[in-house]
Amino acid sequence: MTTPTFFIDVIVPLSVPNKYTYRAPKQMNDELAVGKRVLVQFGKSKIYTGIIYRIHSEAPKQYEAKYLEAVLDETPIVTETQLKFWDWISFYYCANPGDVMNAALPSGLKLSSTSHLQLNPDFNFEETAHTHFTEREHSLLDTLHATPNLSFDDAANLLNIKSVQTIINNLLKKNAVQVYEDVKDKYKPKLQSFIKLNENYNNETLLHDTLNQLEKKAFKQAEALLYFLHLKKAQNDDWLKKSTLLKKSENGAINALVKKNIFVEEQFEVGRLLFEKGKNVSKQLSAQQQTAYTHIVSAFEKNKPALLHGVTGSGKTEVYIELIKDTLKQNKQILFLIPEIALTTQLITRLRAVFGEIVGVYHSRFSENERVEIWNNVLHQFKVQSSKFKVAESQNFKLQTSNFSLILGARSSLFLPFSNLGLIIVDEEHDNSFKQHDPSPRYHARDAALYLATLHKANVLLGSATPSVESLYNVAQQKYELVELKNQFVESGGTLVEVCDTLRFEQTNQMKASLTPPLFEAIEKALAKKEQIILFQNRRGFAPYTECRQCGHVPHCVQCDVSLIYHKQQQKLICHYCGYSITPPKTCTACGSNQLHYKGMGTEKIEEDVEILFPKAKIARMDLDSTRSKYAYKQLIDDFENGQIDILIGTQMVTKGLDFNNVSVVGILNADSILNFPDFRSFEKAFQLITQVRGRAGRGTEKGKVFIQTSQPEHKVIKSIVENTAQEFLNETLAERQHYHYPPFSRLIEITVISKDLNEVNHLSKELFLLLKPHFSENLLGPEFPLISKIKNQYHKHVLIKSSKQHTPLSVRQLIFSSLNELQSNYKNWRYKVAIDIDPM
Repeated sequence: MTTPTFFIDVIVPLSVPNKYTYRAPKQMNDELAVGKRVLVQFGKSKIYTGIIYRIHSEAPKQYEAKYLEAVLDETPIVTETQLKFWDWISFYYCANPGDVMNAALPSGLKLSSTSHLQLNPDFNFEETAHTHFTEREHSLLDTLHATPNLSFDDAANLLNIKSVQTIINNLLKKNAVQVYEDVKDKYKPKLQSFIKLNENYNNETLLHDTLNQLEKKAFKQAEALLYFLHLKKAQNDDWLKKSTLLKKSENGAINALVKKNIFVEEQFEVGRLLFEKGKNVSKQLSAQQQTAYTHIVSAFEKNKPALLHGVTGSGKTEVYIELIKDTLKQNKQILFLIPEIALTTQLITRLRAVFGEIVGVYHSRFSENERVEIWNNVLHQFKVQSSKFKVAESQNFKLQTSNFSLILGARSSLFLPFSNLGLIIVDEEHDNSFKQHDPSPRYHARDAALYLATLHKANVLLGSATPSVESLYNVAQQKYELVELKNQFVESGGTLVEVCDTLRFEQTNQMKASLTPPLFEAIEKALAKKEQIILFQNRRGFAPYTECRQCGHVPHCVQCDVSLIYHKQQQKLICHYCGYSITPPKTCTACGSNQLHYKGMGTEKIEEDVEILFPKAKIARMDLDSTRSKYAYKQLIDDFENGQIDILIGTQMVTKGLDFNNVSVVGILNADSILNFPDFRSFEKAFQLITQVRGRAGRGTEKGKVFIQTSQPEHKVIKSIVENTAQEFLNETLAERQHYHYPPFSRLIEITVISKDLNEVNHLSKELFLLLKPHFSENLLGPEFPLISKIKNQYHKHVLIKSSKQHTPLSVRQLIFSSLNELQSNYKNWRYKVAIDIDPM
């Protein structure tokens, strides 16, 4: 019987439109399975990790299929349901399959192909005396004589230069070196040393005699052995962590006992996924929450997503917890999506208090290895990476590898390999952070979650105090079931709103730095009563720009079309788009004047002002700069919760879902910056943001006060918040959207032409507009430069399509790709990129 020949469609982690077909060596036939990782060669020499998408017997007609290099997994690491989800993301968001794979898989599961150097075995330095080698080439060859191989990066570091390609090319021409691709597995299991007693010493007589001998000749070793026996009895476990023993025993003593074969030492793979347990505070649902819970269950029975519209402080989380309990009783998994990593800190404590160690967390601040371990945990794969390491079958290990039935995570957690998903909760569903902007795929986690739920036949609950216009429209269209929590959980709480006209106070010189007198006085009173304050400013850094008073010159980024932001703590002018930075100049680079002035205010400036105004207060700042380390969020939130911080100053991080009972004053320092943004959603976003900030106060038993500082006190967004006319604001917003044919009455597709050449961008975007015009006629806008037209030395220009919902997504995408292919055909040698953003935010 002849062995069949199989061909494999592989998703490669590159931005190419199609899957690529490879041929499987016949000896690999039994190893093949959809969802396994394979090593494949793509291009002349690069090796990549791909995912098996399909197995078949059809050879490609357009090219000769290369052979698979290796199959990496014993069992699939990607499920077939996940691959269906990837296909939908790829189709709906116009993304290449490799882009979706890169977004979905933790980088630790993708092997890296790195170019390495080694000496040519046929190279004989003595026989090449006539060949001239430069000093750098000699240095590299000398190192290769002592080292079997060297990566390109190591070679560059050795020679203290940025690029070694030219030197290596010269050495290749002289046949002195060879270049090869070395594939490395990025995931490294965490290994820990464990100690147990040699089985021979289970004999009490032998153990007693040994202890007597050690007490006479090696007292430290006797102490270590006695401590081990004490811990073994206390923990009821044979294997003990060496690190635990080292707390009261010397390393030398333990190693000596291992050499004497009294102790046995082995390394085991252990998990990194350890979290603190919270205090279990059981709360009974209020009558309002119980009604909401029953209504949501009824919606789920009708197979409809539910939208929980609960005012801030109404206790949405308690309702979530009851629904999670129901889902766990059905032995199903839960995905709890949140927009900000900062929110995980409080939520993980609350959820772990109720559900214990089945709660896992997944977001970008985790290391590669931690993300791989969560992936494997959800997939129920606890594979040891090397046969020389055993899995510790001990209580210690079991504690660290609890199955995560409830995953709390940011948008990327959608891609985890769920096998039995029963419930998806999308908290703060309105939040823009659920949208992935760059790179591709530019997906929206809320919308993608709805499709993922259909694949798993799972229930979906969207929650927000300020639901998006799109979600409320879906309620009106009877696609979602609306459930409301209209009152705060603590009835005596709530907030009073005061609008502070900054223009009036500035004209009368009454401003206290960045604070209006009413806000300043409220902070003073709150501090006197030992209450806490949150100040919100939606801009980090010290000052948004530096201006010369003589000529008006403002330093700009050399790579982006933005001013450089002054960061006082770092003493740098920094671009927030590309990271370019310079030391602040002492004189104007345009006119030479020394009259430079920092204008505007960021969170650093506010922190400095508040420290001067309230010298006795304990002040902290929460923004991207102060929370770069992994546990920085947790430290700040814990300190604030424990009363170690009086005034917390922050960007949007402080606006979302945080629950502090002692906050009595909230200040929005510059509402104008969020009201005046040139976007059709700006009023909606401003309304949501101000309402969310307002909700951080008055969550305890006392009423809180919110101060909105603005130069536009009569603005309709601010009036609707003060007068509590949210429904009227929503109706007006929907009427405007319908009149101008904007979402939710249409679908937006933004196509961006990107190039380093300004003339090229102008010409190509105009050509693209003309190609699209016959298909979309009056529903086509542009081409226009965005607010920031140049980022990282590349110019951007947009063409916007307002697609009617009567057009099918397939027909719209076919028309777009047909136009893009024609553009590519007409301008083959032009260097440009095109980015497609479906449902841009």
